[in-house]
Amino acid sequence: MKYLFVIYTDIEYKQHLGYFKKQRFYEQICEDPNIEVIEWGADFHTDYRNLPTKTQEMMKWCSENKEYDYLIKCDDTIFDDKWSSYIPKLNEFRVTKKKDYWGINYIGPHTEEVWKIYFDGHYDKNEIDYNLKFIKNDIQFYEGKFYMVSRDLSIFIGGQENFAKRMSKNFPVEDLMVGYLAESF
Repeated sequence: MKYLFVIYTDIEYKQHLGYFKKQRFYEQICEDPNIEVIEWGADFHTDYRNLPTKTQEMMKWCSENKEYDYLIKCDDTIFDDKWSSYIPKLNEFRVTKKKDYWGINYIGPHTEEVWKIYFDGHYDKNEIDYNLKFIKNDIQFYEGKFYMVSRDLSIFIGGQENFAKRMSKNFPVEDLMVGYLAESF
């Protein structure tokens, strides 16, 4: 199995990327001959609202330019207060074969009220369209800090430019978009 480990970052998060690169975990993935590590977004800034588009573009570029069986998307901010609870789950990612989509933290469906709380810290309340009629409201998905998709699923997501733009405009939750597309894949 060949893995493409994409560290999802931003030019404004250089301190997070630097901290990530000082971890033993980073050293381990770089030493593994079955894992290629790349950074996505280190040379540009993406507004939070545009994360669905950033993810779609990342998967499109990777599927057109890299060889892999699975793409692992990992935020550069993963080393936070939840890190110790992630460690046992991270060890499972290699044994999870024959799945198109897997992650370390499964998130269940949210009500409109929960989404409002989620977005409260990111946007002015008038900037989000909480009408989820364009997407199934009961979708479950893996947290965006760390998830894995098969090459075929990454190709499919990479081709969903219009959907990613719609998500960015109406309901900018990148990991929800990936979960929705995985379900419809």
